[in-house]
Amino acid sequence: MSPKEYLCISPEEAVCTGITVGEETVEEIKLIRPHGFGYRLYASIRELPEEELAKIAVSERKEKIFSSKKEAVRYIVENNIDGTLYLYAVKDIRTVQRSEIGQSEDLSVADFMSRIKDFEKK
Repeated sequence: MSPKEYLCISPEEAVCTGITVGEETVEEIKLIRPHGFGYRLYASIRELPEEELAKIAVSERKEKIFSSKKEAVRYIVENNIDGTLYLYAVKDIRTVQRSEIGQSEDLSVADFMSRIKDFEKK
C-alpha cells in the first residue's frame, strides 16, 4: 500500500497541478461518511463547495488517506484549524487510465508553472 500524498477533485486537476508525472498512478476514490467499522482506509476531507475547494492549492488542503481510523482522527484533530476537515471512509478505489484523463482548457501555461513551483517548494 503506497500512501496517497495528494487528493484532487478530479484526474484533470491532478494533471494540471503537475502531480501526475512519470509512472505515478491516478486513482478514483469513492468516499462515504463512515457508519460503523470494516473499512480498510479512511480520509480527511474538506467539506467545502467544489468552487471554494478548487481555490485552495492541493498541497494546502490537508486532505489525505490513512490506513486506520485512529490515524485519520488524530490527523483531523491536529489539523482542523478552520473546522472543515471531516472523517470519510474509502468505499472503493479504481485506477484511472491515462487515456481517460482529459486536459483542462481553462488553465494557462503561467498558472500551470506556478502550481508546479508550489510543489517544488514542499
